Formats: sequence, C-alpha cells, structure tokens
Amino acid sequence: MPETTAAATVFVPKQREPGAVQRALVDAMIDLTPGGLTWRRTFLGTPDHIPHARHFTRYLLTDSSCQDDAEQVVAELAANAIQHAASGLPHGTLIVEIARSTDVITIAVYDCGWGGVPRLGPLCRTYAECGRGLALVAAIADEVGYEGNDEVGHKVWAKIHMHAGS
Repeated sequence: MPETTAAATVFVPKQREPGAVQRALVDAMIDLTPGGLTWRRTFLGTPDHIPHARHFTRYLLTDSSCQDDAEQVVAELAANAIQHAASGLPHGTLIVEIARSTDVITIAVYDCGWGGVPRLGPLCRTYAECGRGLALVAAIADEVGYEGNDEVGHKVWAKIHMHAGS
C-alpha cells in the first residue's frame, strides 16, 4: 500500500476570492430551491466550539455583506445556549441553522432545553457586566424571536434582511 504523507491541504481546492463571486449568480442558485437554502450543524455545548460555529457561518455567507453580523449573532446565541440552557451541561449540544433566501438570512440556534425563556431586546442596564448578548442580537438583526419550551428546547432566531446593494 502506498504511503501518503502529503498534508491534507494539498487535497483541498483553492477557493476564489470573496469579491470574485457575482451576487446575481448566487441569487440564481438560491432561487433554484423554493424558500431558499438551509444548512444545519450540531456542535458540542462547550465554549471552545463557539469559534467553530462562527467559522461555519462565515464560510456559508462568504459572499454576503451580512457575513460579519451573522457571525456575531451566531456567537451570541451559541454562548447563551451554553450558559443558560442544558446545552452547556456534560454531553450537551446545540444546533446552528443558517437559512438563506435572496432577501433574508435567518440564523437560529437550538438548545437542549431548561434555562427559561430568552429575553430579547434591550433589557440590560447601561453599566451591566453581563446580559448584553441578546440586546446585541436585537440591535444587529431586523427581527428576533424564539420558539419552544424547557422540555424540548428553544430555537432562538434572528433575521437579517438583505438590503439593496448588499
């Protein structure tokens, strides 16, 4: 059997520069599927997996002007799932979902339940040292919300509308 010692990066095709992708072509591909495209990935409920969730988001939205905002939203929602829900317990997980149409990017994080109802909006005090995550998400996104309960878990979502020229 031949020995393979080449680095794995040799087998990964080179990616185009983000500016090389034409927005009209991306929109045409998205429109091929009614309702747009959706991706989901499960992550361990530990803080060291939040960067992986961010990279997942960045990769999927590499051509979008909303890439940085979506990445920040994922980081905040994943951190909340780990800190405030059963996702952060041993063997806990969270699911990141990115849904994309030509008009809207929807970011959702599913937790494992427990932890109470997410409080969305600007509810933190000006000088508070914590509790700013969901307020930041509400400030970034055009719409925010949640579904679910303590028994089955929560889906906390944020929608970022693609504005003309985005």
